[in-house]
Amino acid sequence: MGMALDEPKDEDLSVETPHLTFIMAPDVESLVSQSGGLVIDYVDDGMRKGYTVTLGNQVGSDDCGSCGEGGGCG
Repeated sequence: MGMALDEPKDEDLSVETPHLTFIMAPDVESLVSQSGGLVIDYVDDGMRKGYTVTLGNQVGSDDCGSCGEGGGCG
């Protein structure tokens, strides 16, 4: 799972929070819904620094994507 800045496409879905709007492709939205949601967090742990994107059913595991130092988005 990754996160990137992009322009919305006609088929994308929009999820609004009080401070941010997230745009997801329909296939990603389906995966997120089936996985118990999405958790976006910031980690600053030595070599691991940046934002992490984790499916809800993977919280607490080490199998998460990251954006930032030491990780790529997408």
